[in-house]
Amino acid sequence: MLFGFYANAQSREVKGTVISGEDDLPIPGVNIQIKGTTKGVVTDFDGNYSIIVPDNDAVVLIFRFIGLETQEISVGNRSIVDVTLGTDLTTLGEVVVTGVAAATPIKKLPFTVASVGEDIIQQVPAANAGSALAGKLPGVRVRPSNAPGGGPAIQLRGSTSIFGSSAPLIVLDGVLIEGTLADINMQDVERFEVLKGASAATLYGSRAANGVIAITTKRGKDLKVGTTQVMVRNEVAFENAYISRSPNKTLHHSFELNADGSIRVDGTGQGVPRIPNISDQPFPSYTNHVEDFFTGTTVLTNYARIQSRGANSNTMVSFEHQNASGGIPLHDGNRRYNLRFNNDQKLGTRFTLSNSAIFIRTQNDNRSRYIRTLIMMDPSADLNELNENGTPYKFNVNKFSPTSEFNPFYQISNNQASQVRQRIIANSTLKVELTESLFFETAFGVDTWDTNSRSFQDIGYLANQGEPGRGSLARGYSNTLAITTSARLAYVKRIGDLNLRSNLFYQYEDANGESFSVSGRNLGVQGGFDFFGNVTLSPEDGLPFLSAGASNTQQVRADNFSFSVGGDYQERYLFDFVVRRDGVSLFGAEERWQTFFRGSLGYRISEAVKINGIDELKIGASLGTAGGRPGFTDRFERANINNGVISRPTVLANPFLKPNITTEFEGILSMEFLKKWSFNASYSFQDNADQIMSVPISAVTGRTSQVQNAGTLETSTLEISLGYKAVQTSTFGLDFILNFDRTRQEITSFNRPDLPVNGGLGLFSRGGGIYTQLYGVKLVRSLDDLTIRPDGTVANVAGGLTLEDFEINREGYVIRRGTEFTSAESAIMVTDENGVFTQTNIIGNGQPDFFTSLITNFRYKKLNIFMLWEYQNGGNVYNQGAQWLARDQLHPMFDQAGFAPDERKHTSYFLSIYNQNRYTDAWVEDASHVRLRELAFNYDLNNADMTKLGVGSVFKSAKLSFVARNLLLISKYSGFDPSTGSFVLPVDDFNLPLVRNYGASVTLTF
Repeated sequence: MLFGFYANAQSREVKGTVISGEDDLPIPGVNIQIKGTTKGVVTDFDGNYSIIVPDNDAVVLIFRFIGLETQEISVGNRSIVDVTLGTDLTTLGEVVVTGVAAATPIKKLPFTVASVGEDIIQQVPAANAGSALAGKLPGVRVRPSNAPGGGPAIQLRGSTSIFGSSAPLIVLDGVLIEGTLADINMQDVERFEVLKGASAATLYGSRAANGVIAITTKRGKDLKVGTTQVMVRNEVAFENAYISRSPNKTLHHSFELNADGSIRVDGTGQGVPRIPNISDQPFPSYTNHVEDFFTGTTVLTNYARIQSRGANSNTMVSFEHQNASGGIPLHDGNRRYNLRFNNDQKLGTRFTLSNSAIFIRTQNDNRSRYIRTLIMMDPSADLNELNENGTPYKFNVNKFSPTSEFNPFYQISNNQASQVRQRIIANSTLKVELTESLFFETAFGVDTWDTNSRSFQDIGYLANQGEPGRGSLARGYSNTLAITTSARLAYVKRIGDLNLRSNLFYQYEDANGESFSVSGRNLGVQGGFDFFGNVTLSPEDGLPFLSAGASNTQQVRADNFSFSVGGDYQERYLFDFVVRRDGVSLFGAEERWQTFFRGSLGYRISEAVKINGIDELKIGASLGTAGGRPGFTDRFERANINNGVISRPTVLANPFLKPNITTEFEGILSMEFLKKWSFNASYSFQDNADQIMSVPISAVTGRTSQVQNAGTLETSTLEISLGYKAVQTSTFGLDFILNFDRTRQEITSFNRPDLPVNGGLGLFSRGGGIYTQLYGVKLVRSLDDLTIRPDGTVANVAGGLTLEDFEINREGYVIRRGTEFTSAESAIMVTDENGVFTQTNIIGNGQPDFFTSLITNFRYKKLNIFMLWEYQNGGNVYNQGAQWLARDQLHPMFDQAGFAPDERKHTSYFLSIYNQNRYTDAWVEDASHVRLRELAFNYDLNNADMTKLGVGSVFKSAKLSFVARNLLLISKYSGFDPSTGSFVLPVDDFNLPLVRNYGASVTLTF
C-alpha cells in the first residue's frame, strides 16, 4: 500500500477502497489528492489507499482516474472513505489529441480533425499503416502501391505545392516520421487522427501544409488492472495480378507467313511486313503472357502481441513477420520484420514515463518486374524457348520488337538486385503533474535507418541492343538520423462555465543523412563473381572501370515555438487560437524565421436550443496557415564536381527563399440526429502562395536560374460524411458510412515563363489554368476543328485542299476524302494557320469530378461482414502503355480480320493515331470506376465457445476471418487500373498491375 504524509502537528489517517461503477471491481492507480495541496497518494493493486490528512472537518479529497469521473469528497470526521467512480460523461464521447492544445472532445472542436479507430481499420488489416486509410475518410486520397513493400501515395485535400510533394507529415506515437510508412505494420495501430488542412494543422507549422496524419499504437492501457493478454494472429493469403483486366492486344498481325503458318522473320528476328500491310493474319499460337508471368504467390503474415497492465504501468510487446511477392514466383518481393515495445510507467503520484520503440528490418528484391516487356510481348512467342547457347528463356522471342522488348523471364532471371533496410523509431516522454491543472511534458524522439543496396549482372547478358554484356555490379548506402526534442507546459482547468486548455511548446529538430553509390563494369570472370575485384582495368589509362554515383551529405535544423489556447464557454461557445514561430535552416538567411497562426470559433447550437430529433448540432469556422519547406539545396548556389574539378555554378543562391505558405479557411457543420444518424460537412478554401520553383534569370547574373517563391495555387474542397446505425441489438447490427469529396485546383499566378512538365502532358503558364489539366496534340474529329486560312484552304494538310476535300471515317476521325481503306488514310492533327501542330491543347483533366466511398458493417450474432466500396466519377488517365502497344502494332485497333476484305485498314493509318508517341488525345481515357476494395467475414468465439470446444482453459477467445482486397473493379478503362500514376498528371506507362488478395486468418487470445 502506498502512503503519503502531510506534515502537520495535528493529523490523522484516512483510508478506503476505490471501485468502478461499471463492474464493482477495485481500481488500482487512482490519484487521490488533498485539495488545495500537492500531497497525494495512489491506490494499490486492490484499490486500497491510505493518506494522512489534517485533523479538521474541512478536508476534501480529489479522486481522479483517466476515463472515469473525477470526484471531490468531503472527509468530515470519517476515517474510512470508500468511493465508486463512474464513467466520465463530460468527455462527450470521442477525444482527439492531435493539433490541439490538450485532449479535446471532438464535439467541442471548431475545426475538422478526422479519426478512424480499430473498429474499421482492423476489419481488413492493410499491408502497412499507410494503406489503411484508403476509402475510410472524405478528402483523403490514398493510392496503395501494388509492389510488395512499397509505400502508398497519400494526398489530403489536393496538392499544396505545384512542384513539391503532397505527402502529409506523419506522426507516430509522437515521433515526426521522416521515412516511409510501408515499414509500419497495421496490427499495432489503435487509431488514426487526420488533420486535412492548414486550418487544423497550424500547430505543426512549416511542415504541415500538406496536412498531418497521427498514428497511435496499442499500449495495453485498456486492459483491466492485473491482467495479461497474449494475442496471436496468422494470415495466409493468395495474391495475384487482376488477370482479367490485362490490356487487350490484337488477335491478328500484318507479317508474312512461312509455309507452316509461323511468322517469317528477318536476320534480327523481326517479323517481315506483308504487302499490303494489314493486320488480318492469324497468329500460329496465342498466349496471354500475363497469366504465365503472374501465376500467383502466397503471402504469410505472422503476428504476436503481449499486453499487460499493473497498478502503475501498462506494457505492450509485439512481433510481426510478413512475406509477399506480388504474384510473381520468379520475384522475391518483400520480407518485413517488426519488433515493438510500448510502456507507460507511473512514478509516484505526479510523474508518468512513457516509452515507445520499434525495430524494423525489410528485405526487398529490387529487380524490375519488366511489366513493359511483358505487355509488349508477341502473343505467339514461347517465353520458355531456349537460347542458342542452351540457357533458359530465349531473350529475343518478340517478333514485333526483338531488339528492345526482350523476354521478361530472361531479364528477371539474369539480373540480381536487393535492398536491406534497418530502422528504429523511438520516443520517450516524461509527464509531470505540477498541480491539478498544470502539466509539464518533455519528449525525445528519433527516426533512424540504414539502407544497403546491391545489384549484379554477369558477363554474357544477352538482352542488350548489340553485343552481349560485359557484366556490371553496384553498391549503394544511405543513412538518416532524425531527432526531435520538445518541452510542453499545459494548463487545463474549468473556471466556472469556462473550460480552458492552453499549451506553451518548444521543439528542436535535427535531421542529417548521407548517401553514396559505386558501380563497376567490364567484369573479368564469368560465373557470379559479385565483388569489385572482378572489375577489369581500362586499357586506355590502366584504371578500373569504376565510377562513383551521387554522394550526398546534408543536415537540417529547426527551432519551433508555439502557444495555443482553446476551450469552451457554457459548453456551447467554442474557441481555439494558435501562433507558431519556426526557425529552419532550409529557409534563406534573410527569411530564417516564419510565423503561422490559427483562429477558430464554433457554436454548439444544440446546447442552446433543444430541437426535436437533434442530438448534437455544431457549426464552426477556422482560418489558419501552415507551410511547406524548401528542399535542402534550394537556397544554395550550386555547382557540380566531376573528376576533381568544380564546374561553373549555374544556380544562383537565394537568401530570401521562404516556405510556401498555405492559408486555409474552413467552415464546418456537424450533426447527430434521431439517435442513429451522424452528418459532418466541411468546405475549405486554400490559398497556396509563395510556391517554390526554379525560375530562369538574366544572364548578367552569371547564372541561369534561381529557386524562388513564384506562384499561387488555389484549392477548394467539399467533404461530406454521413453515418447511419440502422440496427443495433444484441444479435443484429447494421451500420453504414458514406463519404463524399470534391476538389478543384487552379494556378492563379505563375511568375516564370510557361513550363511544360512531364514531357508536355502538363503545362504551367503565366496565364494560370486548371492545375490538373492534361495537354497534348488533338486529332481532328470534326470538320469544324480544321484550321481554315483566309483564302479558304485547310492549313492542317499540305496541298491547298478545301473543306470539301475531307470527311469523317469509321473511327470518327477526319481524313482526306477518298483515302479511307487505302494506305493514304491518316488521322489529322489540329494545327495553327501555318500548318504547325500544337501540343498545348487541353486533352483531359486528372482531377475526378467527385469521389465517394461506402463502408458497411453487418453483424449477426457472432458473424460480422465488412465491406468497403469506392466510386470515382470522372477524371482522366493517360494510357501511355496502350500508345506503346500501337507503336508495335499490338493494340487491338489494328485487328482487321473482323471486317470485309475491302473495308480493312492499313497499319499506317493506325500508326498515325499512335502519333510517334506524342501526348495525343486519342490515348486519354475516362478514369471512372467502382471498386470493392475490402471484404471481410469475421466470426468471433468467446470463452464460453472455446470451453465447449475443450480449449477454454487455454484460449480466452478466437476470431476466424476470410479477407479479400481489391476483389472487384468495374471500369471502362482499358488498362489494369484507372487509379494509377500521380494524383496530378495520371499516366499509366506500364505501371504495376492491380493485385488481388484473398486470405484466411486465425486470431487466438489467451
